[in-house]
Amino acid sequence: MARFPHYKSNQAKLGKLLARAATEASVRHALMQDPASFLREIGLPPEATELLNFKVVSEDTSSKSVTLPYRLNAAKLANEDPEYLGGLSRLFPSRSLN
Repeated sequence: MARFPHYKSNQAKLGKLLARAATEASVRHALMQDPASFLREIGLPPEATELLNFKVVSEDTSSKSVTLPYRLNAAKLANEDPEYLGGLSRLFPSRSLN
């Protein structure tokens, strides 16, 4: 899932890129080395490819990373919305982050 600004017209191209990376080791490796160049090639705006530092994270279970939504809902956070907070909590691995 893209968690950065992109045009809706790029969604199909993003999906194809992720599918290729999932099925072709050489594409996955190249994408991990320089994700911004791949994103520029499929037409992402310069505001995204130049201003954001992209990092491709694999499903490596030894990694202790968490991916939060691109934008958090400030109102739901302020109101302590249990459904919203529960959804965010499921983004964290069940094991300790330490």
